[in-house]
Formats: sequence, structure tokens, C-alpha cells
Amino acid sequence: MSYIDVEGKYKRGPQIIMRKDAGAIIARTGLQPDWKCLDLGGGSGFLTLFIANLTPNGSVTTYEIKKEHADIIKKNIEASGFRNIKLVNKPAEKFTGSGFDLITMDVKGAEKIIPKAHKALKKGGFIAIYSPHIEQQISCRAAMEKAGFKNIVTIENSQKEWMSSHGFSHPVPSQTVHTGFLTFGRKE
Repeated sequence: MSYIDVEGKYKRGPQIIMRKDAGAIIARTGLQPDWKCLDLGGGSGFLTLFIANLTPNGSVTTYEIKKEHADIIKKNIEASGFRNIKLVNKPAEKFTGSGFDLITMDVKGAEKIIPKAHKALKKGGFIAIYSPHIEQQISCRAAMEKAGFKNIVTIENSQKEWMSSHGFSHPVPSQTVHTGFLTFGRKE
């Protein structure tokens, strides 16, 4: 299942991680089929579903604080038929578990959860944080450095689609080019 399939098939509520950003997370971390993953701030569950599809022998646990959003995720999980997803309707900072290969975050105050996330990752595990604003990215990056993450990199993943017709090419009108910042790190 492609991310386009996820976008077209499942119910959407809050803002989602766009496919270009989901693809960057997969590419930068090298997501493997047997990975144990944690998605903090599940939203509509689109990233959770995409990761679950790519980890058939692994698992994804997603935390979503808002009940109305958790209900959307629950319906999307049921519609997907995936059996490797666990949904928890609690704040991200209340997450439990350890030995994760990948932790993704799209939550306000992510910088406060980073030390706990570092402890919960297995050696060699990755963290990927989505920040809609540069100020949040700056505080997350500082918290990642303090927690001991290595190979920290932040990207702004801009994408512009083009169309061609009648021998001329031009950008598709009315598209979202900038969505946010992705900051990656690894536990050594």
C-alpha cells in the first residue's frame, strides 16, 4: 500500500504527516519489516498505517491524547485490517515500553519527551520529530543533543509538483510546498 492509498482510503481529521515527509522518515531511518515502532501524536493515524504496512513482522504503537482523534485512528486501523498496531488514547509523555527501533513525534512540547524517548530506544534506534515551526525545531534539537542523540540533522523537505500540457511545463497551482521541519537523530 502506498501513502497515496492511505490518503485516499482512510478518514482524515487533524493535519497529517504529508507523504513527502513520511517518505523522508522511511528513507533516512531505513525502516525494516521487523521493527518495533512508536508514533507519538497519532493525529489521523496516516503515518501509523504507513509504517504498519512496511513492518508486517514488527509493530507500531501510537499515542493520541485527543479522544476524537483517537476514534478516527481506531476506525482507520479497523478499516485497514492491520493487526500490528496498538492505539493508546493517552498523552505522548505517558508512553510506556522500550526497545524501540524508531520513535516518531508530532506533538507540542516534544522537547520535554526527548530524554524519555532516548531511554526507550534500543542502541542504533532512530528518532524522527516533525516540527511545524522553526522555534520548536530549535528546542527539540537542543534537547536531542543534551539527551545524547548522535547524527542529528534537520531538513525542510520542500516539494513542488509540475504539470505538462500542450508542450509547456509549469508548477501545479495551489500546492503546499513547505509543511514543516523533520529532525532526525540516532542512539549510539
